[in-house]
Amino acid sequence: MKAVLIEAAGELAIRDVPMTPLGDYHARVRLLVGSICNSTDKKLLDGTFSGCANFPGVLGHEAVGKVVEVGTKVSNYKIGDLVIRPKTYFEEGVDIREYFGSFAELGLVTDQWAIEEDDPSIAKSDFLHPQQVLPKGVDPAVGVLAITLKETLSWTRRFGVDQNTSVLIFGTGPVGVAFVMFAKQLGADNVFLAGRTPSSIERAAAMCHPTATINVADGDVAEKAKELTGGAGIDRVIEGVGDTSIIDLGIECLSPEGRVGVYGVPPSTDPDAVHKTDTRVSYIAPDEAEVHDEFFDMVRRGDVDPWVFMSHRMDHREIDRGFEMLESREAFKVLLDW
Repeated sequence: MKAVLIEAAGELAIRDVPMTPLGDYHARVRLLVGSICNSTDKKLLDGTFSGCANFPGVLGHEAVGKVVEVGTKVSNYKIGDLVIRPKTYFEEGVDIREYFGSFAELGLVTDQWAIEEDDPSIAKSDFLHPQQVLPKGVDPAVGVLAITLKETLSWTRRFGVDQNTSVLIFGTGPVGVAFVMFAKQLGADNVFLAGRTPSSIERAAAMCHPTATINVADGDVAEKAKELTGGAGIDRVIEGVGDTSIIDLGIECLSPEGRVGVYGVPPSTDPDAVHKTDTRVSYIAPDEAEVHDEFFDMVRRGDVDPWVFMSHRMDHREIDRGFEMLESREAFKVLLDW
C-alpha cells in the first residue's frame, strides 16, 4: 500500500510500505481525507519534533477513514463506519516509524473499549486519543477538521476558561482561531488574540472576532494587555504556537491570580523557557474524546462552522505544495483527499 513518508528532514515521498496483519481488536480502515497539522507536521518534517528525528516515518494524525474489515474481537466498529485517527503499524524488522502514521492507504483503529471489557486492568489513560466513530451523516472532511477543534475545546474547558475571565491567545493559525471561538463559547468576557504578522492577524480576526488584537512584533505586549484590561492583567494566557519565549512573555501579561497554559509543542531546538518551573504555568492535557458528542451537537446547532477553517483542498499527492502554501501563509488549513 502507498503511504506518505518523511524520508529525511525536509524530504517527503509517497511509496509502498508493508500492510500490517489485522489483529483481533483491530479494524482496517481505508483512508478518505486527511489534513496537514500546521504546527506538529511542520516540526516533524523539519526534524525538530522532539524524539521524532529518525527517518523514514509515516506522517499524519489528522485523518478520517472508512472501516472495511474488522477483527474477531471487535464490537465497537462495523464495516462502513467513519473513524478518526487511523494509524499504520509495522511489524518487527520493518525500518519505518509512525510519525504519527495516519497518511497511508490502509490503516488500523483499535477497539480499546472491547479490550477494556475483556481486561479491566487496562487503564483508560493508556489510550491517549480514542479512535472514535463519527456521527451518522457527518462529512469525512468535517471529521478531520473536528480533530483539532475537539482538542482545543477540551483544552480550553480544562484550563478553566469561563465567564468573568479575560483570555489572551498567542497564535493566529487554526489553533489560535479555535481557542478564541471556544473561549467566547464558554463565556469569557474579553478574548484577545496576539500574533506577529499583520496579514495573519487580520485574517484570523476576521474568522473569530476577538475583542482586540495585539501585534507581538510591535513590542510592549504586557503593557498593551494591561491597557486592554484596565490595568487588571489577563486571567488566562494561552500559548498556542509552540514557542517557549511566549511562555515568559505571557507571564508578564498576567493578572495577580492569572495563569499561563501551554498548548503548543516547541521544536526540539527551542531553549527552555526562563519560567519553566513557575507555578503560574500549566501544562494541560486535553481529552478530545470527552467533548466528542458535545462538539458535533455544536456543529448541528450552527454554533461552530468547521468549514471556515479549510482554505485549500487538494489531492494527497500534492502534499509538498500544501506545505509550501502553509509556509508562505497563502493557505490557512490544507485538506488532502485520498
